[in-house]
Amino acid sequence: MKFPPVGVDQVLGLLKVVHNLGGRADAMYINDAVDADMGELSHVIDAAEMLGLLKAHGGDLELTPEGRLAVEKPVREFQKHLKKKLAHLEPFASLLDMVKKGGRAEVEEVINFIKGQGYDDVGARRIINWGVFAQLIEIDDGEWVIPA
Repeated sequence: MKFPPVGVDQVLGLLKVVHNLGGRADAMYINDAVDADMGELSHVIDAAEMLGLLKAHGGDLELTPEGRLAVEKPVREFQKHLKKKLAHLEPFASLLDMVKKGGRAEVEEVINFIKGQGYDDVGARRIINWGVFAQLIEIDDGEWVIPA
């Protein structure tokens, strides 16, 4: 299963909402609080589950210990967790290989590479944002993607 093309802020928002509701909540009540429509919310939940931050069962969402730490600890700790997780998930693993092989790649080339894996333009940019947030890659001079 490929990583859903959702924003970092959407996943963090979901985690914060569930945390504020005591660490467990009905997905029906989450929709209004997270900046996503119902179709997109399911992708946000999938992303959080793939990262080991949330468990969904029935209509309930429950934070995992990692999800709780993502909300309670400094962002830096969450970034370390993400870096370990994302390095082994697609399309991040392939993206990292691509950038490491050449030492750097043009942003447009990276976007096209990600789009070649089934993402649209917005999704490709969100994947790059995850990579930057997790400190797997960096954007240099606004035009190059380099390994972090």
